[in-house]
Amino acid sequence: MNCSWTSRRARVLGLLGAVALVLGCASAPQSPPPPDESALTAAGFKLVVAKTVQQQEHLRSLPPGQITEWQRNGAHFFVYPQPAKNQILVGTQKEYLAYRRGQPNGGPTLAQQQAADLASYGKQDAAMQMYTNRDLADPYYFWDSFDGLGWR
Repeated sequence: MNCSWTSRRARVLGLLGAVALVLGCASAPQSPPPPDESALTAAGFKLVVAKTVQQQEHLRSLPPGQITEWQRNGAHFFVYPQPAKNQILVGTQKEYLAYRRGQPNGGPTLAQQQAADLASYGKQDAAMQMYTNRDLADPYYFWDSFDGLGWR
């Protein structure tokens, strides 16, 4: 009697473990590996140091480990942030394509990265909507209260 209970228990635990393993592997989306910095420089990306406070803040706001496309004055640039070094690697379409050709399987496409970013943007959207609603409800929220001015 005791032996059958133990074997049944082991089978149930084994089944639960297998289900947990399958669900864990299936639900964890695989993000593309971060770009290789030496491959980016070999492809022609240029190093730009963030010198001002605004540049440093913007550098920290970029998605880490991902190449981001910027459009500035009609020109497209591809930027890879290095916040620990306080710098970015910048390339044009030509350098980006050269980098992609040098990657196994072509590396993650910009469309794949943008799709991954879209999930992140969805999370931010709810918070931004909350702040927008707050601003619309009280357009002068950034001013201190006028109660201390002595009007009554």
